[in-house]
Amino acid sequence: MHEYSIVASLIDVCEKEAKKHHAKAIKRLEVSIGRLSGIEIHFLEQCFNTFKEETICHDATLAINVCEVVLQCASCHEKSVVKENHFICPKCHSEDVKMIGGQELHIKSIEIIEDER
Repeated sequence: MHEYSIVASLIDVCEKEAKKHHAKAIKRLEVSIGRLSGIEIHFLEQCFNTFKEETICHDATLAINVCEVVLQCASCHEKSVVKENHFICPKCHSEDVKMIGGQELHIKSIEIIEDER
């Protein structure tokens, strides 16, 4: 279960950003996760809700956007979103494809609550 270490890293990034912007708390954290990233979304949510206590994210919500798998064909150069794990170009049916999306984990945004100084 690598979701624990992912959550620890996410909270660490939030703490660094909060410090940089003199924030007193994080209100919302939005991430994008590829469908084939190997991350179990429900475990990630559970881990976040468990480990956010007593951190800058204690009242934060976690928003997760799931990214589809995107292939690029080396034969016809078409970029295609595939819903199933069928790694063949839908346009020319070539198997010479490269996955260019669907395995990522990105922080899209961190919404902070500023310290009133």
